[in-house]
Amino acid sequence: MTLSFKASMVGPSRVGKTTLLTAVLAETESMLAGSGISLVLDETTEVRVRQNRKELRRAIESREFDAASLRGSQGKALYQVSLQAFGDSRPGIPFSILDYPGGWLDPAKRAQVPQAKESWAECERHITESLMLLVPVDAAVLMEAVTPAQRRAVADLLGLEDVEASARKWARARNRPEHRDEPAVLLLAPLKCEKYFDDNGGKGREAGRLRQLVREKYKTIVGAVQEEAKDRSVRVVYSPIDTYGCVDLMEAEWVEVDDDGDRTLDFRGHYRFREIPPEVRPKAAATVMRELCRCVVSGQDAAEQRRADAARGVYELALGRKLETKGFWGALDYYLFGEALANRSTRLSSQQIMADAARHQEELTAVLKRMAQRPADERVEEW
Repeated sequence: MTLSFKASMVGPSRVGKTTLLTAVLAETESMLAGSGISLVLDETTEVRVRQNRKELRRAIESREFDAASLRGSQGKALYQVSLQAFGDSRPGIPFSILDYPGGWLDPAKRAQVPQAKESWAECERHITESLMLLVPVDAAVLMEAVTPAQRRAVADLLGLEDVEASARKWARARNRPEHRDEPAVLLLAPLKCEKYFDDNGGKGREAGRLRQLVREKYKTIVGAVQEEAKDRSVRVVYSPIDTYGCVDLMEAEWVEVDDDGDRTLDFRGHYRFREIPPEVRPKAAATVMRELCRCVVSGQDAAEQRRADAARGVYELALGRKLETKGFWGALDYYLFGEALANRSTRLSSQQIMADAARHQEELTAVLKRMAQRPADERVEEW
């Protein structure tokens, strides 16, 4: 298996996970502009992102926005992206982000889908190996529930029970000895926040109420993570995201539906473009890549400190034991401490090529640090 720095999303169906990833990649490309480093997608990831962008472009051209027309995940999808020097075929810094249908979180629904049963063990393994657990939240479901019946439906629509179970497993894995000194970030990301903020073309002034509701509804999830990871530190980051930046929620419709014999409410948001022609401008989506880069840089700093504090032989022995069971430190050593370049250099006799390889490594590390140190969007908070 290729070494990479892993992240996973845990959220219900129709929350907009696939579109969120498209926004994350778009904002990351903007962050990298002029750096000489490109965001490179593997072929499968490029096809998925291109399809999502095509569907959004069709909506823009028609000047009618229908969120339901932007298709979500139909199966497990692993987004493989890397930071790579422009025009360079040498190893970059790879990240893999797991996406899958939100219904798979529900064990009862998962049992009815053959593909889910076949793939779930692999999904869970990726989740437990992830540096970041990204929890997308449908902001409109939280904010537009006003009657008692609507508020009762919120927990099911957000999948809070299933999200908490996955978050607890993730935190438990992060607290195991082989992962305890790795970085860990729980990122709560309300999506489709355009209506509630006034800092990206909208007129909303409900940022405080959104923050309060997220704290209230996700308090037990944050508490479960902190309980399971009591012997280590987990950063909790709150990042409300404008997924599109050019749409407004016009009507919140609550529809009675039959859920396995239980009568409950489903939420359907009706949106429209706030301007013609629309200009897509996501906001705060780059927080995801920024936090991943912070994880890698903090791990690099920790590893460098070990190298400085320990005798070389003792350190290498300890590192060898880590690599037997831990993907993060293996990836870190391979991509940021020269193992990939050293392996290549053993086959090369040219001193110039070796010097170029060292410079390539320094350039990638410098970009990682710039992205990690980039000021957070003013919406973003660490809890």
